[in-house]
Amino acid sequence: MPRVDRRPRRSAAVNLPGTALLGAVLALTAACSEAGPASSAPSSAPAAVASAAVAYGLPADLTPMLLPATGPDTRLTQGLDGFASLVRDRATRACLSAAGVRMPDAPPAMFIRLFEIPDLDHISRNGFSPTAVPGAAPSGPAPSDAAGPADSAVQRRCGAEGDAAAGSLHSLYGPLQNRWLTGLAAVEKEAPVVAARQQLPGCLAGRAIRADGEQSFFDQVDRALQTAGTPDAARTEDLRLGAAYAACMQPVEAQREPLRAALRAGFVREHEGELDAARKALPQRVAELERRYSVRFGVPAEG
Repeated sequence: MPRVDRRPRRSAAVNLPGTALLGAVLALTAACSEAGPASSAPSSAPAAVASAAVAYGLPADLTPMLLPATGPDTRLTQGLDGFASLVRDRATRACLSAAGVRMPDAPPAMFIRLFEIPDLDHISRNGFSPTAVPGAAPSGPAPSDAAGPADSAVQRRCGAEGDAAAGSLHSLYGPLQNRWLTGLAAVEKEAPVVAARQQLPGCLAGRAIRADGEQSFFDQVDRALQTAGTPDAARTEDLRLGAAYAACMQPVEAQREPLRAALRAGFVREHEGELDAARKALPQRVAELERRYSVRFGVPAEG
């Protein structure tokens, strides 16, 4: 299972290089069975990626989905990126199937949470484990044993087809959303946020967790879940650590959320034309991709 992401976020599920798609899929598969590079959620060899409770359909207001500022907003953003990842998966599988090539075992398309904007309510109840986007498995029967291995040319071609399918959606919102998320770094420099962060180690210590900040905390999450002896033990530890993180980060989020809201209001004014174009184009493109690949747009929901 992938590890906790400490990096500025652009979801690997959306931005995999086209010509290396299947290599990346295989790398992700390996990361689920051993300690691989950081990607998005704590790793735990015994645990499996869970199914998510999902609310289907685009929200009425697309602005929070495109420019998230709160934890609940990020569920919409996860849905958008997860849908692009699902489209890539379906397009790649269709290409490989047409070539008579078996799709290698791989993790499903997943909802990838945003490190910059933690969804504390969700984390407090569910921990850090990732959830799969419904519909990620191929809709048709599994390839037969006669399906052959893919050569590099087929991999490149099918990877490019998958990227093109996902890119037809991501191109409508990705550049704008990237600028928004990159700009959130300014919030971290505000004095109230800095002061609230200074209380994090003490709060965690009160819950028997020694960490001098988020980086150190997530390192401990990785270690704890990888060394858990059973799936049940990993799940118990995941929930304990998630509840502690959510409680101790609440003062930080209380300072950051109004700052993000003010920042978003200014961003919307400055990028009104680009934002309006994305809001108009997305529903039609999503509907087109749903029809083409027999998938549905959904966002994580509290179950």
